[in-house]
Amino acid sequence: MALAGAAAQQVLAGIIVGNFSESSENDDEDQRLIKQPFTIRQISEKILYQQTQLNREVFNFVLDLLTPYLTPNTRKGRYQHLTPMQKLYVALQFYATGSYQWLVGSSGRMSQSEVCQAIRAVTDAFVAVSPQFIIFPDAEEYPAVKQNFYRLGITRHGRGFPHVLGAIDCTHVRIQAPTNRPEQYLNRHIYHSINVQLIVGPDLIIYNVFAEYPGSNHDSYIWRNSAVRDGLANGNFGEGWLVGDSGYPLEPWIMTPVGQVNTPAELLYNSVHISTRNPVERTNGVLKSRWHVLDSPLKYSPRKVCAITTACCVLHNICTRHNLGVDNRQEYPLHDDFPCQEPPNPNYANIRQNLIERHFT
Repeated sequence: MALAGAAAQQVLAGIIVGNFSESSENDDEDQRLIKQPFTIRQISEKILYQQTQLNREVFNFVLDLLTPYLTPNTRKGRYQHLTPMQKLYVALQFYATGSYQWLVGSSGRMSQSEVCQAIRAVTDAFVAVSPQFIIFPDAEEYPAVKQNFYRLGITRHGRGFPHVLGAIDCTHVRIQAPTNRPEQYLNRHIYHSINVQLIVGPDLIIYNVFAEYPGSNHDSYIWRNSAVRDGLANGNFGEGWLVGDSGYPLEPWIMTPVGQVNTPAELLYNSVHISTRNPVERTNGVLKSRWHVLDSPLKYSPRKVCAITTACCVLHNICTRHNLGVDNRQEYPLHDDFPCQEPPNPNYANIRQNLIERHFT
């Protein structure tokens, strides 16, 4: 698909991975620790899943995927003994628990500085492979995607939403107040965050993640600056549209709810619309239930949080494609942003009205 390159590139937008490594407050700590960390082979299947959210099969798949990017350490000293397996294990535990690095490191007899180095290396690796896993369907796959979205409405309302390419919404990833312009990151829920745009399929696969903008930015502003919007406007996806809530502007390539319902057809349209965009809310719930780091106030810089977010989205897609469920799933409802204040384009309103008359009357 023509947009694949641009959309894949935007997965990396705003995600220039900085240096995660931080000096230990006491470098002598590294010398005191025993340099014989765990090996995965010594960990039971149950413990491995509890600590990393991956079973052994998926863990080994990810390890094979990332090993070329996790080059052996050539430095003599504190990082020399770390293997790709050990780096991946501790980074996954950090993503899964959201706990502070010293706590993660204590489980593997690794110092805080070693954990920082491992998280940095693994996160860099996930960002590098993200275009392989966070990608829109190709032209041959999209008919099945549209049909599966259509079935979501049929199941509950006896009427489906046609030509849907994906469901879109934004979710807030918590951060601690940054030192530079913290007010820009204070969202309407009164905590600091990155506002992350997700576009997902009916099977909860993430097609696109746009992690760049501070939490104070409205969903519609992020959408207007999205490469996906440009691709849709240029016709790179063919026939179809996304479905988004009232925080988005009504456009030919994104269908939003009717604000003031006056007819039964409009009421049915809104009901089917809610069911059709439900996958993005479910995806958010699974994503944050599995990777608690996304709901923990991270002490990293915003750009590093964006990289961690992308890493977790890659892992989400890998787990979903391997049919790996999530225990103790929590609900993370995506409340509608303040309604978009842009005046509706009459031509765009006519497109939606024609859709309502053809399919929902």
